[in-house]
Parts: sequence; C-alpha cells; structure tokens
Amino acid sequence: MKKFLVPFTFFFVISCAPEPSEDPSIELVRDEYEAYFNDFVARDFDAIASHFQVPTMNRSITPAVVLSTGDEVSAFFESMPIQDGYAYSLMDRIDIYRLADGVYYVDLDFTRYNTSDEILFEGRTLYFFGNETGSWKMFAAAPVQRDV
Repeated sequence: MKKFLVPFTFFFVISCAPEPSEDPSIELVRDEYEAYFNDFVARDFDAIASHFQVPTMNRSITPAVVLSTGDEVSAFFESMPIQDGYAYSLMDRIDIYRLADGVYYVDLDFTRYNTSDEILFEGRTLYFFGNETGSWKMFAAAPVQRDV
C-alpha cells in the first residue's frame, strides 16, 4: 500500500500546486499595485502619487479627471470623497492581465470597512499600468460593475 500511496501523494501535490507565472512582469505589477493599495489604506497621499505616471486619468468621479503632476495626484486623493467612517480596505480578488507589450491591468474586487469592521462599500476597479519610465506605474483607473 505504501508503494502506491507515496507516488500518488507526490502526483497529487504536484498537480495541485499553482503553475509558476510565465510572465515575470505580472509579479512586478502586482508588487507595485500592492504598494499602492497599502499607501491608499494608510492615506499617505504623497506615497500614493509615487505609484502613478503622469499624466494619469481617473474615472472614479464624473466627469473623469486627468492629473498632470504628482502634486495633482496627491491633492486628488487627499480630496477624494470616501465613505464616512472609513478605516481600511481589503482586497477580495486580484487578477492581472497583459493587454499589450508594456501594458497590463489589475482587475480588483475590494471592500472598505469602518473601525467596527462593518462593510461600508464593495467595489471593483480596473487599474492600468505602463512601463514607460522603466518601472511599472499606473496611468489610468476606472471603476466597473462588480460581479455578483
């Protein structure tokens, strides 16, 4: 029985392991996005701005706004309306896709909470990244309907 169990267990573990990413840029984009997300939760507006290439477009408000400098990005996030009582956000799902050479997007479901861990808002946003400056930076963000 042991002779059968050991190879079967090995095969099961190997077949269930996630496949390594064939595109190393996906992990670099993920790292940059997660750093942005942490800065957003910390409400560190200058750090938030460091994750954007400018000009950048943000469609989280209507009409969409184009921000031309890092100072404009910082000021936008400082004045951005957010739910009363906001304390923190959690990522519910994150997927990253390559659109073209040097262009990727993050598809994120997230939830915002208050200090009592009550849900304030559930949303979904697409964040677009480019590598024109030699490092991955956001150049656009747009909210989309969250799947039910």
